[in-house]
Amino acid sequence: MSKQKRHLTFLSSIPWLLVLALICTSCISVRRVTPAPPLVVADFDGCTGANNLGGDMGAAYNSPDSLKESYVEEANRGCVARLQYEISDWAAFWIKMLGSDLKPYNKLAFDVKADSEPGIPGQMKLELKRANGTEIAIAHVAGIGSDWKRIRIDLADFRPTGQNPPLATREGMEELVFTFEATTSGRQGVIYLDNIVVER
Repeated sequence: MSKQKRHLTFLSSIPWLLVLALICTSCISVRRVTPAPPLVVADFDGCTGANNLGGDMGAAYNSPDSLKESYVEEANRGCVARLQYEISDWAAFWIKMLGSDLKPYNKLAFDVKADSEPGIPGQMKLELKRANGTEIAIAHVAGIGSDWKRIRIDLADFRPTGQNPPLATREGMEELVFTFEATTSGRQGVIYLDNIVVER
């Protein structure tokens, strides 16, 4: 083949080379996935018994045990939840999550502090519930003090109770519960909560 013919053959192949280049470029393009923003469960700034998901919040206990929840103003924070309990067994503060999907998230985070009198609880239990409350996973929080502290718990650290089935999935979450037990939290206490979120 002459030099001139080879040159013409090369030029005629250029459009196909451009097409192949475009195809290959599209093959290796990378999709950027935007991380899910934090899911605000309750910031209490409404100063009512409704959370940011649109669900209710309230107390659970067996009389004569008691837990009184209120929403009080605090400087530079707005409203926070104040939980005062007197127990010989247990009491709890529950937050309805209305079937929230927690699969995009890795951590539960919240602010907490306690009044030094009548005594700071040594520990409190957190529960995540789904499937009409039949599936439950728990985690424990210690190190609470009289100053505000940010707590972050890996959702993977919520473990089965040993009595209820574990969470089959993180979809359809119905309830988050803060539980105080006399043996670990003390018989009396005042706890404050704020800025409860689920985050990546």
